[in-house]
Amino acid sequence: MVIVVGLGGGTNSGKTTICKKLVENIPKCFVFNQDKYFKTLEEAKLVFLDSEVNWETCPALKMDDLVADVKEEMKKDHNVIVVEGHLALNFAPLLELYDATIFITLSHDLALKRRLTRCYDPPDGPGYFENVVWPAYFLILEEVKGNEKLEPNFFDAADPDVCYEGVEGVVKECLSQK
Repeated sequence: MVIVVGLGGGTNSGKTTICKKLVENIPKCFVFNQDKYFKTLEEAKLVFLDSEVNWETCPALKMDDLVADVKEEMKKDHNVIVVEGHLALNFAPLLELYDATIFITLSHDLALKRRLTRCYDPPDGPGYFENVVWPAYFLILEEVKGNEKLEPNFFDAADPDVCYEGVEGVVKECLSQK
């Protein structure tokens, strides 16, 4: 039986880095990176019509494809599957698959500092972080906190080592109950 873990969190909170370490340290660990499921700009424009594309919402992603891919991978020989992304805990069909959920929090300053080191395609427009990304983080977090079906473990990205140890601890605890 495979354990499926949902790993959500703010932009640049370290989710992908944590998953790389999990793959190195947990035998037969497979990771789905939600970023690989973003729609193309042309596909997203069809959803958002005349307004600017909001990449911080589920309609900007091929979430049904992600769910189908996770279900398919669950049939294979893995100990753990981690689904990581900023909206990994905000799509009901995914939630039904999770054995554990984790959310990585972070401060505005840390998120902005890390985001400025990244290149996005398409690039962030003027004010996108302050007007879209950061407010969306709070909406996503509140939705996670308000979902009675979720009992997420929360870890702070401020200390990456402590954050990783917490996430790894949750995964190992799930494996011990397998």
